[in-house]
Amino acid sequence: MTVGTGILRPRGTARFGTFDAERLWRPASLTRLPSLVGTEARTVVAGLDETLAAACRPDDLLVTRGTLAPAQLEALGAAGLTFRSAVAGPAATDDVGAAVEEAIAEDPALCRAVATAADVQPYAVLPATTQLLRQHPDRADELPNPSVVQQVNGKAWSSELAAALELPGAGTVVRSADELAAAVQRLQGTVLVKDPFGVAGRGTVEVTGPGALRRLVRRLRAQEDEGLHTELVVQSRYERAQDFSAHLEVCRDGTWFLRGLQGMTNGGYRHAVSHPVPPDLPAELDRRGYPAVLEQVARALAWAGYFGPAGIDSMLLADGGWLPVLEINARMSMGLLTLELDERVRAYGLRAHLWQQDMFVEHGTDVTTLLSALSAAGLLYGSGARPGVLPLSGGSLCTPRGRLVCAAFCAPGEFPALRARTENCAAAVGISTTRAEVPTG
Repeated sequence: MTVGTGILRPRGTARFGTFDAERLWRPASLTRLPSLVGTEARTVVAGLDETLAAACRPDDLLVTRGTLAPAQLEALGAAGLTFRSAVAGPAATDDVGAAVEEAIAEDPALCRAVATAADVQPYAVLPATTQLLRQHPDRADELPNPSVVQQVNGKAWSSELAAALELPGAGTVVRSADELAAAVQRLQGTVLVKDPFGVAGRGTVEVTGPGALRRLVRRLRAQEDEGLHTELVVQSRYERAQDFSAHLEVCRDGTWFLRGLQGMTNGGYRHAVSHPVPPDLPAELDRRGYPAVLEQVARALAWAGYFGPAGIDSMLLADGGWLPVLEINARMSMGLLTLELDERVRAYGLRAHLWQQDMFVEHGTDVTTLLSALSAAGLLYGSGARPGVLPLSGGSLCTPRGRLVCAAFCAPGEFPALRARTENCAAAVGISTTRAEVPTG
């Protein structure tokens, strides 16, 4: 995007984001659980900011780290997702894990474009977000304090809130290796130990027996001896019947409203699919008192000083119980983006589903290749009532390992078949869940 030098009127919403915000909220002084996250994974996550197109309106400005492919802009526009786009590029540090706000702050034209937007909606509020807006004193107070955002996004905060509200299934917060050992020993079966800022399955360790507990305690004690301190959440592993989330908007004056409910399917402990909830779920949740729980959570967030979007992850259990507050994500989320898409297509009798799947991506294959194949197969969603799919993030389709993030617009019962056809089409052009065989000889 080219930004001019004349007087600009306030226009639309500026949207941008750093999708692994939890990593940047996490204090460096905390002990770490075993985890394997490399630069390759960070490159994939950096490209997920393109999915914010799902929330964009025509006057909005979407700032992404990479350039949106012309074919992707065309496909998004045909589906009714039109917006102004700009490229932030990498920060001067050239760190793929740096917040996108750092790159925006280094570009005077982008800073000016953000400053002249009628509203600013980051994926998540980080210290770098606040620093960016401080360049424009009249915008400095538009977002909550980043220390508040960090606090309410920690699993320790949500676990202690659930315990204070006497909600079933609340986790136990431990602050030393010895406290961890005692808390795990009080529980039966497989126990989950969670990093307070773990996300997408990273920072969750299953403790299945005494040997695993001893190894974990030794690891934490060694780090404590080096001066780090422990903060972890201990919780039984429950047999889930259904995952779902409630998406709230907490207003600056402390009022709030419910954007909607979303069903979730998780792969391990990571989001895999967002989808409409079963028709009978809202009435069941009303019977269990879920609206009152949401009221209490919203009040607690507002009392802490937070305002903005918040997703409350919840779970119905196989034994008939439930976990009304599993964790709180005080930021944008895949579930909320799915709701945004769902609101666009519901009038046509369609429902929005969004899934993400790690893929092997052959060299020379990209989102343009995928869009062309989907269009030729009659699978690409255009607009109106005809079912179809729409890839949302070309930047995450990295070689050799990337991630397909795709929306499907269809009746709920049609989603599994539509997803299968999409993944078969993608595999035919070199984007597959399995690595292609390399011929020998």
